[in-house]
Amino acid sequence: MNLQEVIDGCDLILTEAAVIEAIRRSGDLSLHPRLENALLIYDEAGRKVLSHLYNDFISVARKSNIPIIICTPTWRANYERISEGDITGNLNGDAVIFMQTLRAAWQSWASHIFIGGLVGCKNDCYKPDEGLSTKDAKSFHLWQVNQLAQAGVDFLLAATLPAVAEATGIALAMAQTDLPYIISFVINREGKILDGTSLEQAFDEIDAVCSRPPLGYQINCAYPSFLNAHQQPKSVLSRLIGFQGNASSLDHAQLDGAGSLKADEISDWGRRMIELNKKFSVKILGGCCGTNCEHLAFIVKNIAGQNPAIQPTADCDR
Repeated sequence: MNLQEVIDGCDLILTEAAVIEAIRRSGDLSLHPRLENALLIYDEAGRKVLSHLYNDFISVARKSNIPIIICTPTWRANYERISEGDITGNLNGDAVIFMQTLRAAWQSWASHIFIGGLVGCKNDCYKPDEGLSTKDAKSFHLWQVNQLAQAGVDFLLAATLPAVAEATGIALAMAQTDLPYIISFVINREGKILDGTSLEQAFDEIDAVCSRPPLGYQINCAYPSFLNAHQQPKSVLSRLIGFQGNASSLDHAQLDGAGSLKADEISDWGRRMIELNKKFSVKILGGCCGTNCEHLAFIVKNIAGQNPAIQPTADCDR
């Protein structure tokens, strides 16, 4: 099945928890100052850590037979940053190969694992005023979008986007490929994108200008309560297919650069995430800053556990 068929046919699709932040806080490896975790695929220790993280996420899904989305470690691997680092070769393509190899190790269950080609905004994901115009964004991101598409990802994902103009440009670039794609925004406590735009306006604007609109929209890097789902119009909820929630209900300004891990109780986070699925049909659920496979296991246990044909577990080991 392709991702569209999975979304149409499944009530729950799992996706990953924190990756970059988990590596940063572990202290085991150094992240690149501009490319974050992208170069870890070329280092034996880096590959081991990345593989362990992704396999832990996959293990939670596998034990309850729930499909899962994992994404390439390419959130900052755009042309400008790769050029600054004097990186030779095809970093984005190599990242796709790394993920495909990791998926293949799951053998007969590999068909349940979907690989997304991950793209981020050019500048600070918490500062919408640094976002690109739509025209500049399409031109800037097209190079990376094409590299990921040509390398054979299952779909494209632009994540942690704080401004509609740049998101629109990325969507236009992704629409030129043959792949399905998802646009994921950062929102504030009022359920608006960080540039002040409502989700309704943002979704409508992007859908209207793209010859091939996104498969759907997601929210990431925000606590699930920030969505204020009860107040969102039906047009938003019909296009919102995923949510990757921060572990903490603190504002972005409070979390950015925090010296220690901030997290609310998993039970509160999980209850709110499950509500998005059960009451508002948000199918793709996962974690962002501060989360780990324990958060994913809570979702699986309390959603899939209601189905007697599925045997959930909170065990995060493969």
